[in-house]
Amino acid sequence: MRMTFRVTVWGLVLLVAGTRGLFAAEGDSTSTRPPKNLKLVGDHWTPWDPPQPGPDSYIIQKGDTLWDLAGKWLGDPHLWPQVWDQNRYILDSHWIYPGDPLGIPAKPNVVPPEGPPPSAEGQPSEGSGEETAAVPPATETQEPAPAPPTPTMMQLADEHDLYCSGWVDPEHHPSTLVVAGAEHETMMQGEGDVIYLNQGRNQGVTPGAEYVVIRPDHVVVHPATHEHIGTYMQRMGHVRVMCTQENTATAMVVGSCEDVRIGDELLPWKEMPSPMLERIPGVDACSEPSGLAQGWVVDGGADDLMSVAAGHVVATDLGDAAGIRPGSLMTLYRDNGDLPRIVLGQAVVLSVDGPTSTVKVLHTTREVRRGDRAEVLQQ
Repeated sequence: MRMTFRVTVWGLVLLVAGTRGLFAAEGDSTSTRPPKNLKLVGDHWTPWDPPQPGPDSYIIQKGDTLWDLAGKWLGDPHLWPQVWDQNRYILDSHWIYPGDPLGIPAKPNVVPPEGPPPSAEGQPSEGSGEETAAVPPATETQEPAPAPPTPTMMQLADEHDLYCSGWVDPEHHPSTLVVAGAEHETMMQGEGDVIYLNQGRNQGVTPGAEYVVIRPDHVVVHPATHEHIGTYMQRMGHVRVMCTQENTATAMVVGSCEDVRIGDELLPWKEMPSPMLERIPGVDACSEPSGLAQGWVVDGGADDLMSVAAGHVVATDLGDAAGIRPGSLMTLYRDNGDLPRIVLGQAVVLSVDGPTSTVKVLHTTREVRRGDRAEVLQQ
């Protein structure tokens, strides 16, 4: 039932929207789950609430990606977050839709290595026949020079990346707080639906308390050692308690990634800030190993994908011992025998979960497979 529903939505979005994930590499057919709330805006379908296009707006065409547009407009496809930041009505950065408008960001200013050209102000003009008097030194206290502008930080993950992904739990102990029922007699509940929990005042549940809905998804086996290293726990949604009874509670689903079902577990809600960086160091085929911790891509995420592209969230076996934190960068590569390693791309750490970490693939030169290598690039 779950797989049939996904394929149906996937087919509908590709048919109506006619585009692909923002970060997908050329020729890659994989992508994250598309939004399901498509609506007709003007003459096209979109899940977003786009603004009215201005005189300088660009109208998205079939086949466009933020990656390609950043390369065209800014001269570097890695600057796609600047295009997204200019158009934040796009709530899920993985998907853009033909017919929606885009504001075009200004090109970054580049100062030449020899420095900016001297100002023409106060310089004598050639052929004027007049001498310019030297400016005497100031005798009064001068105003301090203005502080340099604060560098623009790039947001590397959106709410979907953070709250609709999962993590590897090395020893899963089921939560005693679960979804016990729902107001509507359906198998699946979504945003705005009322559900019932199996604990209440006597167990410490209070009105206003917030929880993340989780579900064990699949067993994670290490691709190199073939050992069981944990259970992939998928985040399903976000609920807030409306009122409590002695041994039950009434709650509302305030956000859902997929369907919320009876029996799903709940844990206390935790905010997950997005990693922010001023710039992403470039990685190319000739990049040397960093000398920092190395590990493996051990899992393909919620759908247990065998290969992924930019924009996907996956798991590695680099955790606490690797000295990483949310925002740390990794190089993804593939062993190549006695030949130089094949550099595949780069990822940013979203969370560190004991011996493993959850990372978002930022960009790739080709598909990344479960069993490829991961190396800490920047702690």
